[in-house]
Amino acid sequence: MTDWLSFFGWSFLPSLVTNWIQNIYYRIVYRAGENIPKPGQPKHKLHQRRIYIFVVVVYLIYTIVEVIHSIPPNYYDLLGVNQDFTSKELKSNLRKLQLVFHPDRNSEQQAESNFILLRKAYDTLNDPVKRFAYDRFGPDINYWTNCKTKRDYILLGRNYSTGFYLGTGLILFILNILGKGQFGRFWRFIVFCGIACIETSLILNPQSNSSFLSYLFQNFIIFERIKIFRQLFITIFIALSQVGPVLFPTDNTQDIRSNLHNFEILCNIASDEIKNQLRSGFYPFQNDQNAQSELRKKMEKLVVDNYLHQNDHEFVQAYNQAQQRTRKKK
Repeated sequence: MTDWLSFFGWSFLPSLVTNWIQNIYYRIVYRAGENIPKPGQPKHKLHQRRIYIFVVVVYLIYTIVEVIHSIPPNYYDLLGVNQDFTSKELKSNLRKLQLVFHPDRNSEQQAESNFILLRKAYDTLNDPVKRFAYDRFGPDINYWTNCKTKRDYILLGRNYSTGFYLGTGLILFILNILGKGQFGRFWRFIVFCGIACIETSLILNPQSNSSFLSYLFQNFIIFERIKIFRQLFITIFIALSQVGPVLFPTDNTQDIRSNLHNFEILCNIASDEIKNQLRSGFYPFQNDQNAQSELRKKMEKLVVDNYLHQNDHEFVQAYNQAQQRTRKKK
């Protein structure tokens, strides 16, 4: 939900705030009766471009700070220990915190849930395998009940990471086909692959990772760094796609026909894939006339039933009553 809100914000906020600031700027700078630059004039475009760049940069800084500060406390923070803690220190801090949040001693509503969370954090950090997995994949490992070894956690975590990169890569590819976000597209893919390499290095061998980003966020756990890197990639390149064309305007307008042609190719590919799926689904009935006749009757009945369910409320009510009577008889 947060990602969608951020994307929605980047879609309209910079332009909206730019127009608002530009109007206020003109009211302050230009006195009554003076010629205020009008939309379309070179001076108006120059002011609009500068204010727009300023707004995007400020919004980018705000988004980055918000991403970093939105990360919830990790298990180390909850138990008040550093990443190089000792077993004695971990157990001592747990006992102190349990005395504070024990439901018999603390009447707050969140006391019991905090007490349970503290125990879960202790069990995770006290187990070398679970701690290894938690450092790399975060609290999601609590739901990976089938994992027993470090290798199990890495393989399952790889699947989740692959899903993110395949989805993001597909979106970038589609935007490229449609001609959207063309500014810096080469470097976008280069940095995208670089982030994937850094993430792989952090998961498999974090001690050997000496990138600038890792050094900058060294106080964060590995899974927190990965989350920040992903958010920074998305946020920065959205900002660049907004500012780039303004900083470096080009007179070469792309022919919309080429974009429509590329879109048509994608639609034809999807259409052919759907046809193949339908053919494979009906292949068992190809040479069986009786099966085809029976299938045709059932499909006609299904169409009629769907129509009645969607348009005839009396039929739906009678159908539900009949279903209830059938259940009662059973």
